[in-house]
Amino acid sequence: MRDMASSHKPELSVSVIVPARNPGEDARELVECLERQTIPRERFEVVIGDDGSSDGGTEGLATTDGWVRVSSGPPTNSYAARNRAVRASLAPILAFCDADCRPDPEWLERGLGALEKTDVAAGFIRFIVPEKRTVWALIDMDGSKDHEREILDSNAETANLFLRRELFERVGGFDDAITEHGDFDFVERCVAAGARLMFAREAVVSHPVRTRARGVLRAHWIYCRGYAERATRAGKLPEGLKLRNWVPLIQPIRARRRYGKSIFGPDRRWLAEHGVYPTLPEKLLSLPIMYILLPYTRGVAQLRGWWAGRQLR
Repeated sequence: MRDMASSHKPELSVSVIVPARNPGEDARELVECLERQTIPRERFEVVIGDDGSSDGGTEGLATTDGWVRVSSGPPTNSYAARNRAVRASLAPILAFCDADCRPDPEWLERGLGALEKTDVAAGFIRFIVPEKRTVWALIDMDGSKDHEREILDSNAETANLFLRRELFERVGGFDDAITEHGDFDFVERCVAAGARLMFAREAVVSHPVRTRARGVLRAHWIYCRGYAERATRAGKLPEGLKLRNWVPLIQPIRARRRYGKSIFGPDRRWLAEHGVYPTLPEKLLSLPIMYILLPYTRGVAQLRGWWAGRQLR
């Protein structure tokens, strides 16, 4: 799947793959974090898949020695950008990260160590929480980035993911025909192909939390629409179209119990891992969002995705 660079540096161990569209200063700050990794610079490279940026956020990042390279293409979606960056990369191991993530100095070292015991390693994603948090920040944390729980459903997110190139090529890379839900789809296909998926707690990146209603609701909408589109295209009935998902309270409570999450307010265990302890007013404010607004937002999004998926079929 490579389309660049015919020779392979024998000492190169891992390629860091980063998609970016109009990243502002994020991509530059990410590269600065990667410069502080504990493994030697000559053992890894950084390949940024620029997805049609127009803000200049990836300009000037490429280095003369090829340590950082930018593989540019037309605006499509983040999965197309990742596929393009992988084709431009050289190492036998791929480490996926997002432009707005901030890896710990030991991130690559810990991720490579975890990959010695498994085929796919999903690292710990630590939220960056502002001092003046909002209830929407707690809702965002409650519903995303918990790799320890996500791997129970053979899922993981590309904000912090390690695997071997051979596996990536064997499953055909990311399906970029649909703009969202591609990371979960990819990991599910890896597991279906026989790959072992493991949580790698010691491989840590930090990620900003969404603090506004618009950002949180949009994230749920596009994720659920993408999931339903993919499911429908595959001939499956999305969960959101099943009658039980439209019964108030019942399905959200059942889902939270299934994963061992707190019923009264955002999940205590997961938030505590980030040093966040919701107050009673925050818990009360979160309940109608958790049990009414979000379930029906996700349900309508899946209806839209179901319709779009039918067109794809």
